[in-house]
Amino acid sequence: MELLYLKTFCALVQWGNYTRTALELDYAQSSITNHIQRLEQLYGGQRLLQRSGNQVVPTEAGQRLLPYARQLLELQHQAREAVMAQYPEAPVLVIGTIESLSLYYLPELLEAFRHQYPAYKVKIVLGQEAELIEQVRQGKLDLALIFDQPCSSAGIECMLLFEAPMMIIMHSQHPLAGSASVSAAALVEQPLILTEDGCTYRAGLLETMRQSALAADIRWELSSIEAIKQAVSRQWGIGFLPLFTIKEEDRSQGITAIPWIEQGRRWYGQLVYSGQLSAGAQAFMQLEQLYAHSAAPAFRHIVQQNTETVHQ
Repeated sequence: MELLYLKTFCALVQWGNYTRTALELDYAQSSITNHIQRLEQLYGGQRLLQRSGNQVVPTEAGQRLLPYARQLLELQHQAREAVMAQYPEAPVLVIGTIESLSLYYLPELLEAFRHQYPAYKVKIVLGQEAELIEQVRQGKLDLALIFDQPCSSAGIECMLLFEAPMMIIMHSQHPLAGSASVSAAALVEQPLILTEDGCTYRAGLLETMRQSALAADIRWELSSIEAIKQAVSRQWGIGFLPLFTIKEEDRSQGITAIPWIEQGRRWYGQLVYSGQLSAGAQAFMQLEQLYAHSAAPAFRHIVQQNTETVHQ
């Protein structure tokens, strides 16, 4: 991930402004800003760029970093050329995942992978966790990203990425909207808007209610996270979603997120794989490990920050 940020840094020095750099790198301008901020965090909070008239130029710290950054990028280029020369056709990386992670976690990783390994074709397969794990076991998927308790399945390895709590979401005018937290008992006789059967966190909710002999009134079953949030905003019922799927703009649609008090399970985004990893899978995992040390803490901070602000 650091190499991606260094590439953005060098391009910004070359072109002298964010607009041209975003155009040349095929990024949104906000991504350029984000990359520079994260790079500065990685280098002890040193400011690396500054304005000089209409141009962006390196600071003293940025000038010291620049030659090393260019050397690292050149070495990366040479390494990629050496490795990719063995492929007569473009290699393919096949990743399985669930909808929530495909929407809210995977895009930045794919953006980084696309820029560092442009020769690869990437195929994303959406499915439920059980079928994704089986496809990994059968070698039909190189990797899978899931959200559940730590995976324990024969022939499957697991790398934990981040932890996120579950939330009860409802319209801000709902009688429970002012609660500090919501228990299973509070959901009795409440119309529930849930994901489809087979979703792991839906199963966790229903199992918790079953163990307490509480009836669940499942009024709507929707396959789309955004459809669930839209239904909640229309006051059709109460939803149950991971915190990382709740965004600030959802609050403008009248959605309130309340912590689920029955956190008996700990839920993790995780990467699962099996057997001999392909070159593409190894590259993606290395990128994910870099992400875990740079962007993932920021992702976890967003999750924590949302927890603190959902009741404001």
